[in-house]
Amino acid sequence: MRLESTKAAMWWLPPAVTGYAWVCQEHVHVSAMCAMLFFSGFFSVWIYSSTLAYIVDSNPGRSSSAVAMNSLFRGASGFVAAEIAVPLQGAIGDGGLYTAWAGMLLLAELMILLVLYKGKRWRETSNRTEK
Repeated sequence: MRLESTKAAMWWLPPAVTGYAWVCQEHVHVSAMCAMLFFSGFFSVWIYSSTLAYIVDSNPGRSSSAVAMNSLFRGASGFVAAEIAVPLQGAIGDGGLYTAWAGMLLLAELMILLVLYKGKRWRETSNRTEK
């Protein structure tokens, strides 16, 4: 149920990030940049909070370890993305960089949908093998 609530935001996050990309690339008025940045952040936090709640709910007895691993992975991924972003931004510009980022977000959303639709079967199989 937790992941079900992310489906509405999944429709809007990649277009919001792509919109932000090209608003920055084309040097549109700052109010447009702020609006696109707001929507990107809003949909991103919506998806993140629901998936974090899912991580906690799906790991009874070990939820703190799951959240810690999530934070470790997020931090490491953020570091790598920050190191790669500056040279990429210089090479392909804001529009290309954030459009590529929106594509990566779309892939991540597809993985969330995969867990949403196949997660129950995976969990049942895992519980049977643990017993």
